Amino acid sequence: MLAVEKMLGIIEDPEVPDDDYIALCLAVKDQADDLPEFFIHHYHHLGIRRFYIMDDRSTPPLSTVKEDWGIPSKYITFDEQDQYPRAGGNSEQMAIYSRCMEKWRSKHVWMGFIDTDEFIEMTSDNETLQEMLHGFQKRSNFGALAINWRMHTSSGHEERQESVRKAYVDCIWDDDENGGVASNNSHVKVIVRTSMANGPVGPHMWTLHRGFTWGEHMDMVNSHAFRNPITRDRIAVHHYAGKSREEYIEKMLRGNAMDDPKGEGFWESLELGLPKVSCPEMAKYDP
Repeated sequence: MLAVEKMLGIIEDPEVPDDDYIALCLAVKDQADDLPEFFIHHYHHLGIRRFYIMDDRSTPPLSTVKEDWGIPSKYITFDEQDQYPRAGGNSEQMAIYSRCMEKWRSKHVWMGFIDTDEFIEMTSDNETLQEMLHGFQKRSNFGALAINWRMHTSSGHEERQESVRKAYVDCIWDDDENGGVASNNSHVKVIVRTSMANGPVGPHMWTLHRGFTWGEHMDMVNSHAFRNPITRDRIAVHHYAGKSREEYIEKMLRGNAMDDPKGEGFWESLELGLPKVSCPEMAKYDP
């Protein structure tokens, strides 16, 4: 039935309580210490009340690690990857995202797909995330919102810091002179309208059975990973790609759900190969 409805383009947005209007879905492995600040930021400063943690075979399972995650536990759902056959190869994260959408799409109008090292910021004081999305929902062809990265460096830290938002205050440049084409900040992450979602085509974008993917200024995004020129006038995704040297080594050893672990080459490009700019805006947030 769902396939037929998709073909006809008649699926409507679900009617949901305010707390369920938007949810975040994350593929996570062995990153329990990174989750509390992620939860706290998005709960208190973005007003998000639903978090789906797709546990990619953490040891021990993430749901057993902490009693206090910094926000009420009723807003967090842990889903363990071991319950499902692994697809293998570069499709693993896509299988996780697809399962998240299939299980909970009927409970939410929007679902965002980001990582534990990515923090959303509303860069304008004129609107909340929910107000922005309600405005986009009024457009019948608005299927997903593509948000540009703001990629942070280690800021010279060798060891894990208490707060990523307050410690990592240097970023790579946007390459404004060339429309951002040489900057990794041209990458996007998306918040997807569940009634129009089809499936992920990578960690950055989804295919839609109806509508299109747009940027914050109602600019159509056709790439599977990028949006140029880079703008963050209304919303941004702060990507703490390396953090401290200690944490980056852990990241290399841990791998990821894309079976594409980051290596020394990525660290060197982030720390040494790209121009840097100051980006202290996330340090203002408490808690």
